[in-house]
Amino acid sequence: MEFYKINAQMLPKVNFVDETEIRPPYVHRKRRAGEQILYFIRHGEMHLLEDGKPLILKPGDVCLLDKDRTHEGTKATTCNYYYVHFMHGEMELVDAKEEEVARQQFERRRKAMAKEPCEPYGSYDESKIWLPKYWHIKKITDQIHIDELIKQAIAEDYSTFENHKILCACRIQEALIEIARCFATAERERTAGGFPESYYKVQKIQEWLNASYAADISGERLEEEFDGNFDYMNRIFKRVTGQTIFQYLTAVRMEHAKRLIAQTTMHTGVIGQEVGYPDEYYFSKVFKRNVGMSPRAYADSLSKNKS
Repeated sequence: MEFYKINAQMLPKVNFVDETEIRPPYVHRKRRAGEQILYFIRHGEMHLLEDGKPLILKPGDVCLLDKDRTHEGTKATTCNYYYVHFMHGEMELVDAKEEEVARQQFERRRKAMAKEPCEPYGSYDESKIWLPKYWHIKKITDQIHIDELIKQAIAEDYSTFENHKILCACRIQEALIEIARCFATAERERTAGGFPESYYKVQKIQEWLNASYAADISGERLEEEFDGNFDYMNRIFKRVTGQTIFQYLTAVRMEHAKRLIAQTTMHTGVIGQEVGYPDEYYFSKVFKRNVGMSPRAYADSLSKNKS
């Protein structure tokens, strides 16, 4: 199977993006575009040849036509679709086995879930996207998400505000990442007989903790939020991430506390309240145990590094 291996640290250079509809008797003319063309089919069918290889694209299909290959329409049909014309500085077409690509991507996802919250950029590998050249997105929710991202890209492309092209490129980059994620999840489900339900549960718990870290969080509160037994949730959380739920929560709180110390002049007691510790003494104790120094000493170390 063909994949595009893309450096995700570089944004695509989007020439134009839009939605259109073709109707008989129109068919795509024969051409070699000289730039990548992403199609996302919304309704109808599109019949193409790419360097002699037939392609029949249907709703939910995404296809990247290669800049160095010749493509042409072969049949007049009605088709509504999004198209994105773009170039990318680090984008390589490779042959690879679907199972191996999905395994690698799933392993990266597992590592990302197990990493420390709010890790600085560069401390983990997030640089590569493995994008299938052609893929059918099965889940309607995934189709809707990608549809919305491309709509946002179109809106940015037509905008008259400064830097609108950069924002357009960001939305397309996000759509490419989502397509790659959809592939990895679907292939994992196919080869492993299903995507582990525990991963979905852990992702939901992590998302909630990252949003609600300042709240009073207990095992009982988590049972209410996720309608499950806390001990079971804690076991699967540790199996996936290597940390218990409350170890992860503490790490989230400490990262936010360090940012507040670095970026504000808030009193230690106020910072503690902001990250879920109403008792200033207890906050200082937890901070020292996890960071290796008191909040005051941490602030002093930052001041020394700046001077």
